Amino acid sequence: MGFDPKMVLAGNVDGLRARRPGRHRWRGWLALAALAALLPFLMWDYGSMERARSLFRFGGGEAPPAATLDAFSKMSLMTQGGRAMAPDFFLRTPEGQNHSLAQHRGRVVLLNFWATWCPPCVREMPAMERLYAEYKGRGLDIVAVSLDQGKLDEVRSFIEKLKLSFPIVLDPAHDVKNAYQVRALPTTYVVDREGRIIAWGMGAREWDGPAARALVEQLLGPKDEKPSSPSAAFPEKRG
Repeated sequence: MGFDPKMVLAGNVDGLRARRPGRHRWRGWLALAALAALLPFLMWDYGSMERARSLFRFGGGEAPPAATLDAFSKMSLMTQGGRAMAPDFFLRTPEGQNHSLAQHRGRVVLLNFWATWCPPCVREMPAMERLYAEYKGRGLDIVAVSLDQGKLDEVRSFIEKLKLSFPIVLDPAHDVKNAYQVRALPTTYVVDREGRIIAWGMGAREWDGPAARALVEQLLGPKDEKPSSPSAAFPEKRG
């Protein structure tokens, strides 16, 4: 039989080419083997998501007003449908004093995770200090959790250089970091007056900009509201 170009063309058209027995069968087995190899990683990722969900055990309560949700959105902060209690902690300050999150109950708290070796953290700290100086009298607190390990002098030098006045606590073992499922620096949680997490976000932000001020105004409420004093309600423990 001679060469027939029509037969060659027909053989290359999908559906006309002769099927080879078993050709598709080994592809199916290969796909199953690949899925079996990926299964442990999928199970690990699911477990990580479940652990993250366990942090946010939401209670009841009304959803934030539309204006507050809009303010969170403009700051690229993620909100939740309910409000989870923020895990409490006791950590030492660079001066050796114990400090807890519960000391700030009754006030709005920005809980910030950072490190001296994190450039975005370093960039946003001065803006956080300016925001704190402006609103601390109305009930805003900032608690910055340093994740530096074995660099106490560097942390102290950093605080002095930037003249930071809000509380900074040390988490060298990363226990609090793990409790809050922190995966990137900086990460900031917004905690309401009842100690519940209402929003969070990763990455640096312009904390002294118009969007941040509008958000804080929404969270603090009217100016004539008298803020509680964390030091009066929860005396700082020393030891």
